Amino acid sequence: MFRQTTLMFLVSSLVAASALAQYGQFEGTVRDSTGAVLPGATVTIMNQQTGLSRVAVTTGDGFYRLPGLNPGVYTISCELSSFATQTFTEIALTIQQTVIHNFTMEVAQIEETITVTGESPLVDTRRSDVTTSISEVQIQDLPVGSRRWVDLALLTPGVSQDNIRGFYYRGNANIGAGTREYSNAFIVDGVNNTWAEMGEARQNFPMDAIGEFKVTTSNFKAEYGLATGGVMTVVSKSGTNDLAGSAFLYLRDEALNSKTYFEQEKPDYKRYQYGGAFGGPIVKDKTHFFFAYEKTDEDVFYTVNTRGVHPEFDGTFPSEQWRYMWLTKLDHRISDKQNVWARIAWENEYRPNLTAGGIVAEGFDFAVPRDSEVLGHTWVASDSVMNEFRFQRAFSKYEVSPAFSHGSFDAGDFSDARLALCETEIFRPTLRTGSCNDQMGPETRWQFKDDFTYFRPNWGGDHQFKLGVDYNYVQFKADILNQYNGRFTFATDAPFNENDPETYPVNYLQSQPRFADRPVHHFSVYFQDDWSPTSSLTLNLGLRYDLQVGPFNEDILEIDFPLEIPFHQGADQRGDFNNIGPRIGFAWDPTESGRTVIKGGYGLFYDNIRTLLSMLGERTWHQAQTIIIANPGYPDPLGGRSREEFVSTAPPNIEVMANNFENPYAHHVNLGASRQISSDFALSVDFTYVRRYADINTVNLNYPVNGVRPYPQFNRADEERSSQENRYKGFYVKLDRRLADRYQFLVSYTWSDSEDRQFRNDDVTIPGFTMSDWYAAQADRRHRLVASGIVQLPYDIQLSGIIDLRSSLPFEVNTGTDDNRDSYTPDLAPGTTFRSGCRDLNLGAVNGYLSSTGRPNISDSNIECPGFANVDLRGSKFFVLPGGQRFELMVQALNLFDRANFNVPVGNLRSSSFGQPTDLLPNINAPSRQIEIAVRFAF
Repeated sequence: MFRQTTLMFLVSSLVAASALAQYGQFEGTVRDSTGAVLPGATVTIMNQQTGLSRVAVTTGDGFYRLPGLNPGVYTISCELSSFATQTFTEIALTIQQTVIHNFTMEVAQIEETITVTGESPLVDTRRSDVTTSISEVQIQDLPVGSRRWVDLALLTPGVSQDNIRGFYYRGNANIGAGTREYSNAFIVDGVNNTWAEMGEARQNFPMDAIGEFKVTTSNFKAEYGLATGGVMTVVSKSGTNDLAGSAFLYLRDEALNSKTYFEQEKPDYKRYQYGGAFGGPIVKDKTHFFFAYEKTDEDVFYTVNTRGVHPEFDGTFPSEQWRYMWLTKLDHRISDKQNVWARIAWENEYRPNLTAGGIVAEGFDFAVPRDSEVLGHTWVASDSVMNEFRFQRAFSKYEVSPAFSHGSFDAGDFSDARLALCETEIFRPTLRTGSCNDQMGPETRWQFKDDFTYFRPNWGGDHQFKLGVDYNYVQFKADILNQYNGRFTFATDAPFNENDPETYPVNYLQSQPRFADRPVHHFSVYFQDDWSPTSSLTLNLGLRYDLQVGPFNEDILEIDFPLEIPFHQGADQRGDFNNIGPRIGFAWDPTESGRTVIKGGYGLFYDNIRTLLSMLGERTWHQAQTIIIANPGYPDPLGGRSREEFVSTAPPNIEVMANNFENPYAHHVNLGASRQISSDFALSVDFTYVRRYADINTVNLNYPVNGVRPYPQFNRADEERSSQENRYKGFYVKLDRRLADRYQFLVSYTWSDSEDRQFRNDDVTIPGFTMSDWYAAQADRRHRLVASGIVQLPYDIQLSGIIDLRSSLPFEVNTGTDDNRDSYTPDLAPGTTFRSGCRDLNLGAVNGYLSSTGRPNISDSNIECPGFANVDLRGSKFFVLPGGQRFELMVQALNLFDRANFNVPVGNLRSSSFGQPTDLLPNINAPSRQIEIAVRFAF
């Protein structure tokens, strides 16, 4: 009884038909008991939640195909005169899946129908990419402390959150080789959900609005682009033929929590999450609606920890945060062949003094209003022809302002009220004070996308062709107000003493407000051919072309600059016009049983250009003219002159874009195998190698050569160029068992190795190392093991949990000062390599440097290389009421064993805290053990 009611709740109570996008299909062959093909058989499929049905008739070779189907649960039947009708129920179709369902018809003496429960395949033998699907059961029943469903992507191999800006955009993931926060793509209901500028997922949605999602870590198809890492494809829920709804409340409180590692006493922590969903038919089998809402109110506390060096700043402080989201959708079936749908979603949040904690006493406020409106139309003209059209208008705006200022301004508004919020920043090895990070960035995207699919059988095998075009117009404005009142960087924690040069600052930075308005056009065209020359072999062939117009500052010569800039010679040739990406893959079923696939492939992929790179550099040089002074005076670095006087007499600093700047690109290679061992259990093993080129790198074209700058009319001339590289190797193992016989689990192991290198002309005076050497990437975590599972016990009790184990990250070891007097701070210690901490740090070289400065030596015991270990557990008790309503009482233990998962340690050799962590990872769900109670009601 419990299993049946659980299935009814998950499949029918609210949602279950997903959005009209990310379609899957059924196909197969109809034969008689002797193996002869049966043409003219009628195959009918029906979505068990929405009543949508579609019919196909087998061809002369007994083949049928039913395309354009939403993810969901289906009934499929086959009938032919003189044969017993066969009906299979409860067959699940996931995102973009091809279910091969063959019929073997038996001769019937009388009219007869045979009905059985179908088996949903766990292995897709038609795809060569590396993918993992996260189902609605996992989304709803696993413990997710944040209720950010994107965090469940961490269940899949090859996914991390080690180089995301979680303090900015919660709900992001590094997918496969996408170890940059901007190198992955996020697709929701078939349209773009990626910030054009920032690269993260642009908008989040209520958890109760998500049907399922798929994570592709390598070699995705040509219909997706501008990502050199991976792709996440998501489908939202729709209403069904059952009028249904739900409401929930999650509660955390100080009394149920443990004190975090750095807190002296437990703060008055409280967290409330509440919301619900409601959906159903407007016209049964024809028109459905769906609505979901979610709100979070949280009294967050951050701990400043200078390890006693600056006790007046140490302590735990409050930060009240809130966030809400809602989504509504309308689906309408025009006919058996045409569907139309519309979706509107909003989100907003406010998080004051973000990034404060550890050695940072003052961070910044962060608010992000977002909304999107999407319209889709699907026309299945026949079994062989289908067209999908989608339109999107999406708005998002990041609002960054000084701590606790609640600042919200129009981009480009530099009023006195806004300027007054900015403070002078003081950076010391174990303390950062002052807050002057103020940025406004509104972005509006208009997207038009059309896909035409044509199935062509018996043409050297079966071909499924897809031709698509995708046009995006992105209007992005941005301003920045950083360091308006200046930033002093000190190499020591000692108080300033005018009689002691060691206490003087080593660097001063000051800039003026900047604003730019830059539209970007993105044109894409792609072609795919899923060609099956035999029943056991499929070749996934594709070709994609991407063109971005606008982010290369192609019109830069039209701007009147006060000084001639020699680096602009040739700027009239800017742009990247050769972004042609071939994709080829194979999927081979050696047993022809639909239970085994050996797959592999190669692809060339291109990245999006972050618009901000072209906006706030050379386009705003006359606004900025940033002041950078090495070893400045204090507290008056300008020596009594006004800023205007200083700028007029000092060579300016400029920032330009290289004329040959191009889209980063990556070569993907993958090889793997999957085997469905039993009806509900599968094993996958995959290897992937990615080599990424032309990533963004900053080089000083005016770096002193023998003490002389090549362009004396300038001070620093920073050029954004395409000269950084990355190589990624990943080995993935996955054990996947779907929910059956009252339990489910997913276990994944990832071994990965990620390295970067840059080609720069600065810091080359560091003996034995240049930035053109390979070094550990920021997200280079070598080992990761994640296990999740759900168990349904007697008496309507359910247990679920997630175990997450990770090895340590690398960190940068530096001297904390400008040893070689080139105005770049900090430097590497001679003989060390970049980001070698917790990897291959040369302690001999480090101690040689420390001895030369009169500081004590260190050993391995001085360095904490923090790994990661976390266990989340949920227990639920279900009550089925007489009217069929369902009440759930749950308790979640987040970070069950109260593990302190530290951030990387301090890397400044001048700091007394060197090698020791001062804060926790910023994007974890529970920094200490937190007990959460929740109730959920559904009807």
